[in-house]
Amino acid sequence: MVITRSRFGALFAAALLTIDALAGVATIEASSTTEKAHMPRSLSILEFGGPNVLFAADQKQNRIYAFEIENIPDSTRNLDITPYNLVGFGSQLARYLETDPLGVTYHDLAVHPVTKVAFLSITVKTESGPRSELILVTPKGEIRSVDFRKLPFSSVPIGETPDSDVTFWRDIPAAALSVTDFEFDDGILYIAGLSNGEFASTLRHVRYPFEDSVEMTSIEMFHTAHNQNETRAPIRAMSIATVDGRKTLIAAYTCTPLVTIPASDLSDGAHVVGKTIAELGYGNTPLEVLTLTAYNLERQPEEFVLVINREMGANLIQMESLAKAPALNQAFSGLGDTLGAHGTQVPFAGTLQADDQDPQQILLLRRNIDTGDVDLISSMKGVYFRLSDFVSEYTFPDYQYSKSQEGTQKFHNMIKPIEGYADLVIK
Repeated sequence: MVITRSRFGALFAAALLTIDALAGVATIEASSTTEKAHMPRSLSILEFGGPNVLFAADQKQNRIYAFEIENIPDSTRNLDITPYNLVGFGSQLARYLETDPLGVTYHDLAVHPVTKVAFLSITVKTESGPRSELILVTPKGEIRSVDFRKLPFSSVPIGETPDSDVTFWRDIPAAALSVTDFEFDDGILYIAGLSNGEFASTLRHVRYPFEDSVEMTSIEMFHTAHNQNETRAPIRAMSIATVDGRKTLIAAYTCTPLVTIPASDLSDGAHVVGKTIAELGYGNTPLEVLTLTAYNLERQPEEFVLVINREMGANLIQMESLAKAPALNQAFSGLGDTLGAHGTQVPFAGTLQADDQDPQQILLLRRNIDTGDVDLISSMKGVYFRLSDFVSEYTFPDYQYSKSQEGTQKFHNMIKPIEGYADLVIK
């Protein structure tokens, strides 16, 4: 079924978000003139701060916004363990937006912590110029454009950002890296990115509800593959977890060093040197760092760090390995080799964005290498692949499981319905 904006309004009259019912716009500034000047214009990085708050970065306004979204109705609740199987989602979204699939740029993905509804920040190319959109998607494939300009919000300035005339590769503005990732923990929003200081790699942090200004800590780390201390390259993806009894920021950089920083060291104006604990591979940009609980091969729960990458497969690392890893402080030039905290490669190739969905699943926005389209799909923790991605010996209709493969058959019968193939379960 083709879902356009007009058809969507008729099909889903009881809207997933009654945005029009939201009254007023609240900012921490008092005057209406100031409020108008700080109205959000574009969205990039997203992060939930609980069920009623969605944080978003707006590089055009040089601000961080906290949107109130507390009116998601009960009809979308209780979606735990409901998988996303939206193959061809990119084309479906383009039809809804009445544009070409190549006219959509995906910035970030965030899963609502209660409903498990997905929120996407995107930019749509139009004849009049690019248009920023906030898109809501349910596991059933229902799509809604959320007018973030009508949502109540509070905001704070990002602070010192790179000069507007500084670019990379001629046409990539350094200001586009003012915010590279968010992490919200214990009432504090951590904001990775660049500043215009001598130590450009900056970790900003602000307590929510927002205070008057964002605090800043400059970050330095040793990159063994480059054999130097680095102060410019920003953290690209991060997470907060307890490592060896201490609340710790786990940060991944381009090319792909993994660094830990005690959260207690992140004070305003401080300069912090992180501990490099792993080199995960060259020629790669990390997309997401997730900390999660999953079952190991012995069906026992374990804590893991999952580093999802842009150019490589994902790295699954036991949290225990991070705690035990020594600091890497000498040059390492093994091209293609890894070093430090040991991890396992898992097949998340083609991932554009990802988020922790629920206790059993990770949500992936993924480029389909067969069709070129974009899929929005769930992958089970502990497995980290989708059985339906492959044609293998097990796929043939006349395949017979041997008695020694009872466990394999049970696993296949469990995962087929989750991926939308309940009719292929073999009794």
